[in-house]
Amino acid sequence: MGALAHLHSLGLPDASPRLARFLGAFDTLRRDSRYKDVPDAARVIHDEVLRAAGEPAARALLLAALFQAVCGSLAGTRLPLLPPRVLNHQLRQFARIVAHDDAFAFECSLASDAYMKELGLARLRLYAGASNLIDPQAGVARSVLWKGGPLQLLRRALLFARIGGFKPYFEIHAHKLYMEEFSAEGRRECYRCCADLYALHPEMLGMYAGSWFYDPAVARLSPHLAYLRDDAVAGGCACLFVAHDEQAVSYSTAKSEKRRAAWAAGTYRPATYALVWPRRAQIAWARREPSPIS
Repeated sequence: MGALAHLHSLGLPDASPRLARFLGAFDTLRRDSRYKDVPDAARVIHDEVLRAAGEPAARALLLAALFQAVCGSLAGTRLPLLPPRVLNHQLRQFARIVAHDDAFAFECSLASDAYMKELGLARLRLYAGASNLIDPQAGVARSVLWKGGPLQLLRRALLFARIGGFKPYFEIHAHKLYMEEFSAEGRRECYRCCADLYALHPEMLGMYAGSWFYDPAVARLSPHLAYLRDDAVAGGCACLFVAHDEQAVSYSTAKSEKRRAAWAAGTYRPATYALVWPRRAQIAWARREPSPIS
């Protein structure tokens, strides 16, 4: 059953105008809003549907919004402006999104990071970049200057002075609903997509990413993940310590018995690190590491 038809079957005969208003509300967000931001007007419509017809209808509204957003992007003027490499990845993501059926409804929640990433892709708020999604509305927190201690403060200040500041940057995000290209080559393709996107976003200062992945200790314990840091650093990317935090502990030990044992033994202290790749250096890397448009 189609998403709109499902909404009608759940007791919402005015589903089409509600859906249009829901998606239209996202067009009112500030340009520098984050992909997770939900406008008040959209939340009101969602909650009205929830009260009127229950959780199945609210989830059906969100599923229909994905499909409608993809249709709007395909018919709009922004999609053809994407660099060919990024356009190919974006269209593959659109095909994956429109293949969702009612079984996907359990992910349809405004509190779900995965759903908001899907909606961001569908609305061209996020770009598809092989291994990762590319967010063009990101910045680096100024607090990163002193995260490395007094000895690193001056070096980090000089780094951001050379780059030109703390925003805007492309930020790359992993997406649990699309992990097929989370590999060394998929990551290199993501970097190429960023390099191509600078022509569309000349205001971007560079690329940013933050994760436990980039901790140099991870390469020692899990050599198969070393590429996540090493390829970028070899291309002129800075790798900066951010914090020893609970999130790094939780994520880094969740799927690896070796890392979990090292943490329990006190020989590994998980940490979050940030990659900061200046635009000029990333473009130069992409020119040295070309590949056919896939």
